[in-house]
Amino acid sequence: MIRTFRFRSAIAALALAVPATMMNASNASADTASDYFAGKRLTLVVSYGAGGSYGLYGRLVASHIGDHLPGKPSVVVQYMPGAGGLKATNYLYNAAAKDGSFVGMVTKDLVVAQALRPSKAKYDAGKFNWVGRINEYVAVILVMNGRGVKTFDDIKKKQIIMGVSGRNHHGYMLASMLNKLVGTKFKLVTGYRGAKAMNVAMEGGEVDARIGSSMSLKTQLAAQYRDGKILPIVQSGEAKAMELPNVPLVNTMFTNPADREVAQLIDSGTVIGWSVLMPPSVPGDRVAAWRTSFAKLENDKGLRSRAAKAKADISFKSGADIAAFVGKVLSTDPAVFARARTLVGIKK
Repeated sequence: MIRTFRFRSAIAALALAVPATMMNASNASADTASDYFAGKRLTLVVSYGAGGSYGLYGRLVASHIGDHLPGKPSVVVQYMPGAGGLKATNYLYNAAAKDGSFVGMVTKDLVVAQALRPSKAKYDAGKFNWVGRINEYVAVILVMNGRGVKTFDDIKKKQIIMGVSGRNHHGYMLASMLNKLVGTKFKLVTGYRGAKAMNVAMEGGEVDARIGSSMSLKTQLAAQYRDGKILPIVQSGEAKAMELPNVPLVNTMFTNPADREVAQLIDSGTVIGWSVLMPPSVPGDRVAAWRTSFAKLENDKGLRSRAAKAKADISFKSGADIAAFVGKVLSTDPAVFARARTLVGIKK
């Protein structure tokens, strides 16, 4: 009896000790992250210029996440456009400090760019530390009114000049695919450093069209859209944007399953959207601190109020969910990558 009592007492003591040990470890991890972040100036690198949706969402995150990070550090935005969004992506993976002081909101198309242009993508998207997503991305091809195009079918009859940032850009890949599979007549001009530059080029007659988010029709292009100067011609993604019920959806245009697989790959950026990520090899406690703090932004009244004023939609997704999606896309049959590369007309 004495031995049984002692044994049970030991088990009970162990049961009490384990949660306490785990709690102490958790507290220690939080304290370590707090000690690191306190007084720091952290940097959020954005793949495009300040004038577009990436700049808007980057500033929203940077303005509010410091309130939730342990140690309450300040967070500043650094714009790094170039190479269709890959300049900032490559920088974060290879050159940025891997200590939790650098995060990024890079091109949503980093996964498909890696799959199709591995020689240009100097990173492995699966090894980034994904923090979380603030909103999904529904892409829309926008055409200036008065350029001889009113509907999507018109682009099969008339050549339209479309401005894009580079060959890694979603607009380039999507339009190239549509040219090959549907018979559109997009002529692509690269080199534009963000949405603002493309908008200026459209208004000046330099190009006829660009790709943008459906949200841009409520934000930086709201006046032009309201006045009928900008026409949304086609949208991509898993489902139509609520505000664009009459604009055709790309993935409904393909009856061939092989074509649909390519379209889904090229549109994978819809789910990634405006996500925040960190370089690989960042200490686990700092990654955890960023993820936990980012999750708190979903219920941050200040952020939601500011987003509402800017007419910026919010659709949060956890870093773990985004990481799982990225892994799924990267595990796609290589034959699909090869076919997409041929259709888009780019080399590795």
